[in-house]
Amino acid sequence: MATEKVGVYRKWYGAVPNDQHGNPLPKIEWPRKRPFSWAVRWFGSNGKRYSRSFKSRKEAIKHAETRQAAVRVGKVDEPSAMTLTEFAKMYLDLRTDLAESTRVEQRRALRYLKEFIGEERTVSTVTPLDARCFIAWYRDRDYRDRKPAAATVNKLIRECKRIFREAGTCSLIRDNPFSGIRQAKVGQRPWHHITAPEYRQLVDAASSLRWQGMITLGYCCGLRLGEVLNLTWPDVDFERSRICIARKDASTQRAAWMPKDRDARIVPMPEQAAALLTRLQLAGADGQEYVFVTTRGPGTGDRLKRHNLWRDFQAIREKASVPKCSFHVLRKSYCTNLANAVPLHIVQELAGHADIRTTRRHYVQVHDEEIDSARRALEEVMRQ
Repeated sequence: MATEKVGVYRKWYGAVPNDQHGNPLPKIEWPRKRPFSWAVRWFGSNGKRYSRSFKSRKEAIKHAETRQAAVRVGKVDEPSAMTLTEFAKMYLDLRTDLAESTRVEQRRALRYLKEFIGEERTVSTVTPLDARCFIAWYRDRDYRDRKPAAATVNKLIRECKRIFREAGTCSLIRDNPFSGIRQAKVGQRPWHHITAPEYRQLVDAASSLRWQGMITLGYCCGLRLGEVLNLTWPDVDFERSRICIARKDASTQRAAWMPKDRDARIVPMPEQAAALLTRLQLAGADGQEYVFVTTRGPGTGDRLKRHNLWRDFQAIREKASVPKCSFHVLRKSYCTNLANAVPLHIVQELAGHADIRTTRRHYVQVHDEEIDSARRALEEVMRQ
C-alpha cells in the first residue's frame, strides 16, 4: 500500500539568489526572489517516489486530491510497463478458460491492435483517443473489397473492452480506453423459418445418416452446432427421452469442452430424434463415445470437426429446395415452434439463453397468420 499522504511542495530551480552584499538569501525570502513550480509527490507501494510538476498551486492541489483518492483505494502506483506484444502473449496464456471461438476472436483483435497501434507500444500509454482512432481505422478497412459490417465492428469493440479490462485487473492500465466507445445499433436481419415439411425435405435430401441426425437435433432439440458435434452417447437418455448438454473434461478419447452458456441443461428428445439416434447408435462402432464421428481414424471414431460443414449443409439445402439459411436457423425455428406451445420462459430455459430478451429478439419469429390475426383484432376494435 502506498503512503497515505500526497504532498504539494514548491519545486525550486535556478541558483539561490544573493542579497546586496552577495550573501545567499535566507529560505524564507525565496518565494519572492527565486523561480519555482509546484510539485505533487507521493510514494508507491514499491517504495519509489513519484512526482509531477504544475505551474500553479491550484492545479497541483487538484491533482493531489485525485491522487489522494487513488491512494485510499490502492491505485496510486504507476502501471507496469508492458508492450502490446508481451501483453498479448500473457493474456492468451492466462485466459485458458475462454471458449475456442472466443480465443479466435480475441487473437484477431490483438493482431489488429498491434498492426494499428504498434507492437512495441506500452499498454499503459494507449489512450481513449487511440482506441477511437483504432475503431475508425477498422471500420474503414477494406477486406476483399468490402468494409466490415456494423455487427463485426461491434464484436471487435466488445473484445477490446474485455481484453483491456484484463489489463486493468493486472494493474497495467488505470482506465479502460475502450470503455467509452458505444456500439452501433444493428437491426436484425430477416431469417427464413423452416417449416415441418421443409425439415422433412432436408432430412430426405441428406446423403448420410450422420447429416440426418445432425439436422434433426438442430430442428427437433434446438442444439447449437457445437453442442451437436460434442454430443456423446452418455448424454443421450433414451429411457426418459432427454438429452443432457453439459461440460466435458478431457480424457484419452474425449476433448475438453464447455457449452456456450456454461450451465448444464436438459432438453426433451422427440420421437423423431430418438429414432434417428437409435439408428446412429446401431451403426456406430463398439466403444464409440461421440455420436457424430468422422469415417476415418481409429475404430472408436474421431470427433467430427467443423471443416466443410457449411458447404455440405448448403448442398443439402439446395437439393431440398429450401430457401437460403444456415444450420443455426434450425435452432431458431425450433424456438419459434416451441414458443407456439409453451411460455417464453420455458423456451429460454430449453434454448440455454441467459437473457430472455435474446430469446424474444433473435429466436422467436412472428408468423404471417399471427400478423393477420392482430390486424383482424384491430379492425374489430375499430368497428365498436
